[in-house]
Amino acid sequence: MVTSREPGEISRRAFVGTAAAAAVVGAASDGAQRKAVSGPLRVAQIGVEGHFGDVMSGIPKIEDCRLVAAARSWPEDNIKRLGKTPAWTRETKLYDDYRKMLDEVKPDIVAVFAPFARNGEVNVEAARRGCHVFSEKPIATSMADLDALRAERDKHKIRVTAMLPMRTAPAFVAAYEAVKKGRIGEPILISAQKSYRFGTSRPWYYKHRKDYGGSIPWVSIHAIDFIRYVSGLDYASVTARQAVKGHPDYPECEDCGALLFEMKNGGQATLTFDYFRPAKAPSHGDDRLRVVGTEGIVEVRLTDKTFCELITNSAGPEQLAQPDSQVNMFVDFVTELRGGKPHVLSPEDPFRATEVAIKGRESADGKSTIQL
Repeated sequence: MVTSREPGEISRRAFVGTAAAAAVVGAASDGAQRKAVSGPLRVAQIGVEGHFGDVMSGIPKIEDCRLVAAARSWPEDNIKRLGKTPAWTRETKLYDDYRKMLDEVKPDIVAVFAPFARNGEVNVEAARRGCHVFSEKPIATSMADLDALRAERDKHKIRVTAMLPMRTAPAFVAAYEAVKKGRIGEPILISAQKSYRFGTSRPWYYKHRKDYGGSIPWVSIHAIDFIRYVSGLDYASVTARQAVKGHPDYPECEDCGALLFEMKNGGQATLTFDYFRPAKAPSHGDDRLRVVGTEGIVEVRLTDKTFCELITNSAGPEQLAQPDSQVNMFVDFVTELRGGKPHVLSPEDPFRATEVAIKGRESADGKSTIQL
């Protein structure tokens, strides 16, 4: 029997089939842009801001891979911190000028960990020289820099990725698998949370937007990425608000905010972020995701403990089995560059997450709705 459907309505089977087909097409088109790496791998790092641990711990795990150089991303950058990491060797060269380092060393991969609003400029310089780029997120904080980076990537057929490791957290992987298998039907309503301790202080560049880039591109981008990853849905529009309410010494570091998204299937997603997780809380972060589908709900909460539960119309509650460990993002990136399995982020994933974050910040600044 044939049943009629309203425009935009989609069955569970159609949703799962469409998602699978899109993944195959995406993988095929992504692979055409990749410039393979063979032989010894020479890595250079610029800056020591953010989460560069996967690079420094990953390099010794990769055959024929060396940290050949490191450069400051700003004059007072304490680049010598890298001397205490497993990747450092006596042959690693130090530079004050990262452009000079890029020109002289000509690395295969550049790891970029500058003050966040400077990542875009540095990433473009590395890409312009034909280097693969492994960057702290966001990979840019303006659409001009993001567009320039994409153009250089396409011109030189390099790979650019971002430090967006939350999609590899075992609980999010388990939730992704449940949705992919159609266990909740079509995702239609999503809620996510990013909550951090602020601590007693933050680095100097958090004080000003021109150096910090904004809390939506720095904090919310994690949830922007894992919403899209777990649900399999993309964004259609965003309406956002943000404020500075509890940290007057950091006047341009938004410490709370909310984003409302329309998704391309007609569903909705909400995302809140804050820097008000209490000092006595058992973990630095409290990350949450709830995906409501036409046939079930999957929920994740990550604190000092992990909660990952599925409830459906036919069964539940069920604690989902999770992978044993989280991947090293840098090792995973190099594996693809050397012709192995695809990286956990497709070539477009870091660009889409960054674009949505930038436009979310613009929506909050202008108190407007922006199409995505």
